[in-house]
Amino acid sequence: MSLSKTISPDNIIYLEADVNYSIFHFENGKKRISSFTLKYYENKEETNHFLRIHRSYLLNPHYIISIYKRGHNSFIKMANGKEIKVSRRKRGLIADL
Repeated sequence: MSLSKTISPDNIIYLEADVNYSIFHFENGKKRISSFTLKYYENKEETNHFLRIHRSYLLNPHYIISIYKRGHNSFIKMANGKEIKVSRRKRGLIADL
């Protein structure tokens, strides 16, 4: 599933990697699976503002509710309640948020 005119990037909360597939998580709670990798979507113009905070996640910054630390780990809480761990190498991306 490439991003078509029927799917607005504004409705995507985050994308999750599943081997060579991507799972779209939408604001209405629905999910869709695509046969493209996260790297493909990371380079698409429609989603180039999304944040790759982990090798398995590509987040829409408009749906970030909070950023917090627990011990030495950083986490991002999304609008749908999902808590996603930020990888050590990607912590610099969230420092400006």
